[in-house]
Amino acid sequence: MTDKTVLIGDILIPLDRYPHLNENQTLQEAIEAVIAFRTEQQDRLHCAGILVVNDKNELVGRLSLIDILHGLIPRLVDTSKLHKFEGKEVEYHDLAFLYEDNTSAECEKTQKNPIKPLLTAIDFSLPADTHILQALVMMTHRNDFNVPVTDNGNIIGVLCLEEIFNAMCATYCGIEIQ
Repeated sequence: MTDKTVLIGDILIPLDRYPHLNENQTLQEAIEAVIAFRTEQQDRLHCAGILVVNDKNELVGRLSLIDILHGLIPRLVDTSKLHKFEGKEVEYHDLAFLYEDNTSAECEKTQKNPIKPLLTAIDFSLPADTHILQALVMMTHRNDFNVPVTDNGNIIGVLCLEEIFNAMCATYCGIEIQ
């Protein structure tokens, strides 16, 4: 057992190192933010999405990769919402290739659209002074492993499962992650 208390404020990804956009930006800018993040952070496992702020820099939502795809090619992604088509169940994914001819034109047209209508509200964040074990339990319970972190109500970064994993290995198991 260790004497060191690890708080999530010590291990979070600072907001300036995590993709975030203003709610008035476009899908093209969202794509560029995700690509830039992945290029910069080659040691990171993944980027689950983008945080979105308003003009006052207040957190207003999240934009997942599937949200971006939905904005780019809504007809293709929306097929999962269909229930029946002439007596057939929704499972007709084998016909998805029929969208190929129109996908490029649709992406070119939709990438200039704003991201605001595609946002998912964020109803869960953690304060920076939360203990890593408490954060892990709360994140696991909610099945949410990319959580905004706040300090005095202001967003300061994101806690991902990878940061908790690395901190727990180092703190409780004595294994340094390089």
